[in-house]
Formats: sequence, C-alpha cells, structure tokens
Amino acid sequence: MKKWTVLAAVIVAATVLVFQYSIVPTIAQEQGTTGQPSTTTPSPATKTDEPAAQKKAEKPAEITNQECIDCHNPDILKMSKEELADQVVVDDKAAPPRSKRPFVTGELNLSINDKKYAEGVHADTTCVTCHSDITEVPHKQRLKAVDCKECHDEAVEQIEASAHKDKPGPKALGCVGCHDVHYGKGKDDYAKGFSPKVCEDCHKAYNMDTLKAHTKLYEAKLHLAMDCMLCHSGKDPGVHNIPLVKTKVASCESCHTKNTILEKEKPVSAGFIACVTQTGFMNGSSLKKYGYVLGAHRIPMLDAILILVVLGTFGLPIVHGGLRILTRRKEPIHLPEEKILLHPLIERLWHWFQALCIVMLIFTGIMLHWPEKFPGWFNWSVTVHNWFGWGAVIAFVVWFLYNIITGRISHYIPKKWEIPGGMITQAKFYGYGIFKHEPHPYAPTEDNKFNPLQKIAYLKFQLLLFPLLLISGILYMYPETFKGVIAAIGGMYILGIIHLILGALFTAFLVAHLYLATTGETIGENFKAIIFGYGVKSDHEDHSKHV
Repeated sequence: MKKWTVLAAVIVAATVLVFQYSIVPTIAQEQGTTGQPSTTTPSPATKTDEPAAQKKAEKPAEITNQECIDCHNPDILKMSKEELADQVVVDDKAAPPRSKRPFVTGELNLSINDKKYAEGVHADTTCVTCHSDITEVPHKQRLKAVDCKECHDEAVEQIEASAHKDKPGPKALGCVGCHDVHYGKGKDDYAKGFSPKVCEDCHKAYNMDTLKAHTKLYEAKLHLAMDCMLCHSGKDPGVHNIPLVKTKVASCESCHTKNTILEKEKPVSAGFIACVTQTGFMNGSSLKKYGYVLGAHRIPMLDAILILVVLGTFGLPIVHGGLRILTRRKEPIHLPEEKILLHPLIERLWHWFQALCIVMLIFTGIMLHWPEKFPGWFNWSVTVHNWFGWGAVIAFVVWFLYNIITGRISHYIPKKWEIPGGMITQAKFYGYGIFKHEPHPYAPTEDNKFNPLQKIAYLKFQLLLFPLLLISGILYMYPETFKGVIAAIGGMYILGIIHLILGALFTAFLVAHLYLATTGETIGENFKAIIFGYGVKSDHEDHSKHV
C-alpha cells in the first residue's frame, strides 16, 4: 500500500511540471499576441537562441546583376536629384553630385547597358564582387572606391613601379581613367587598339602638354607621330611598364642606327660583298612603315661609291705629290721681296670661318650617317651639325653680299680667253710643267688672284654645289616645316640621297683644294697669304698680259 502511495505522488508531481512548462507558456504567448497582459517571462536563453537559429537557417541570397541593372538602366539618367535620392539609402540628407571627371576610354555614369556589359571582360563578374560594400538593395547612396588590386594585383604592382605611379593631379582617376571597366575588353584587345592617340588623349584630359614635354626632342611633332612605346618601353612590354622618363627611355641610337628597333626582326649580318652590292635601302620594312630615319636607312652600294670618290682625291697628294717630291729642286728658292694684298681681312675671316663650318659639318655628318660607329654621340652630332650648318649659311650670305657689293666677284668670273685656252694651259702646268719647275702660267695679282681652273672650281662649288648643299641641309633639318617641298622632291629618302652626294662631293673638293694650295711658289706660300693677306708679286707672266 505504501509503494502505491509513493508512485501516485511521483505521477502527480510530473504532471504538474509538464503542465507548468508547456501549456502555461503557450497560453501566455497567445495572450501576448492578443494584447492581454502576460505574467510569464520567457527565459533569456529562449529569447536569444531563436533569432540565431533563424539566421543560420535563412542565409541571405546574393544580389544579382539583374537586380542592379533593374535600377541602373537608361531611365535613371532622366531622374531628378530628388528622385535619385529616393532610389538609395540616405542617412541624413542627399550627398551633392560628384563633379564630372575626365575619362579617356569611356565615362562612368549610373546607367549600365546590360548587352555591352555582357560583351566586356567583366561579364562573368557580379556587381557586388567589385562593389563589395553593397549588402542590400537599395544600397547606400555613396559607395566606396573599388580597389582593382584585389583582383589585378600584378597589374597594379607594375604601375606602382612605373612612370604612371603618381597621378597627374587631384582630379586624375586611377585605373578607370584609362580602362572602361564596365564595357572594357581584354588585354590583347587593348594592345591591338593602342596608338599614340591613347597617350595624347589621356595627357590632354589631365591638362598635360605632350608636345611641351618633348620640346627637347628634335622635331618633336615628327617623333610624336610614331608609336610612343618605341621609346617609352621598359624591360617588359606594355603601357603598365612604362619606365621613368628621365632615366630609362630609349636613346636616340635605338632608332637612328643600322640595328634600329623600328625593325620587327633583328637584321641578319651579311658578308662584305653582299653588303656593298645592296642597291636598295637597308631596313626596308621600317622605311615603309615609318618613313626615312637618319642613320637607319642607307644604300650600302651608294655609300661604297661615295667613299671611293673621296678616297680617290687622296690620289692627288699621294701620286702627284709623290712625283713632286721626287723631282723637287735641289737649290734653294728665292722669292721676290715685294708683296701684294691678295686677301683683305674680311675675306680671310670669312674663309677660315667657312672652313671651320665645312670641316665640322663633314665630321658630324659622318657620325650621323654611321651612328653605330660612334655610340653615344648621335644627339651631340645632331646639335653640332645644325649649328655649324647655320654658320655655313651665314658665311655664304656674307661672302655673296660682300663680293657683289664690292665688285670682287670678278675674281671668280673667267675671262673669255681663259675658256678653254687658259684652262688647258693651267692643266698642262699641273700635269707636266710643275715637275720641270716652270713658272706658273698665271701669277696672282690684286685684280685677278685666281687662275682659270681655280675660277671654274670655285664657281662650281661656291656658287652651285654649296648653295644646294645648304638648301638640302635646311630642308633636312626641318622636315615638318618644309614637308610640302620635300614631298615635291620625292620624299625624305630622295632628299637624304641628294644631301649625302653633295656632302661627299664637297668633302672630295676640300681634299683637292688643300693639296692644290701647296702648288704655289712654295708649298706654304698660299697658306701664308690666306692667313696674313699678302702674297709675293711674281715677275713672270701674269693674267694681265692676256687681256
């Protein structure tokens, strides 16, 4: 009996507990939802755990691109500021609109063309991948800037090590300044469409004067028409790797040389015979694409012929001079003591100034024509060649005006009886009489200081070839300024050939002139006269007896 009494008590107690913790809270909850006061307070554990369980069970769905494009469609561009503010979450008040900033390849706005986006490089990327601060739609009004480095870390590191590390001003954009991120293409497509205009447009957008930045570069406009990356190329290809300009751009010799970087393929070295017999321009593919480039485009056979012409003039001092040495007089030479003024001071100053210009033009011209033989000297040679070129122009103008105004141009004009008789007589003297120590057939006088052959030579070189050389040099010096004249001639490559031939002929003339100056009464007499102005008055037959 006692056992059954204890068992009954346990059952009653369990029933009370079940009733208290299950049925009563349910009633209390029902009363709470109907607004009736509830005397039962749920435990803290029950109140906290239930929302956590719901969050765990209900994972938020990812925001799709379509949800974004539903708002960011062309209609959004027609909305007022107030209507735009209604589309986003505004904390206090709508933020003022951003100022319009320059973009090179496109323009960022609130409207997205879903078709163009699907064709771009980011087609498989969701909007929230880049705009990671968007957690709900509508989102906050002002989003943080996208960090391209999160995906394109290698490209960003390249830029940070390049000349584009620093932005060109407070309004300049980062990657999106050049890349149309919503509709942009892949790297290969950018490379195909790249041109100097891309660089110029970008610099112009940020008020950078590309031409002004290249003023130290000779004929800047002509160079800027070429591919910027020809000079501004780093160890690795691509715009991202553009090196710092002051230290790592290509040198002038990179283009202006036999092994020019303008050629797609490195030229294969040919044998000597194959080289000198080449009748066409070397580096033909770059000539066709970029036009004539000094130092890079030469005709080897023409070079060989002109070298032989110049070397041939050395036959005069070697052969003719050698015979003079063998037949020289044994007894001393006695010159007349009376002197006459052959070269006034202004003529002597002009002569030596023009001689200096011609010598410097020849040396620098050789350095410019074969720059690979003089590495590191190209830029200096261009500057010096141009300065002495203008010096030669000034010298010629002074010589011409002086001789016309003073009437001393008559010294250069042959007399009627000097052609061809006087020329033949003087030629016989050079070819035969000089070895027999015969007197000069035409002794210089104050009124007629040159013999017939000298007159013909000076007229040909000083009044014909020298002006042509100077004119071709000026055209060569300023190809953009005189591009119309150059085109009428046949182009830069024709002008280059003309200038080269004239330069070689004048070099040959200089060698002959220096040697023939030794054929006076003594080897040094003519040199003394052009330095001090006075020459000897010869007693033998002179020009005046033929008048």
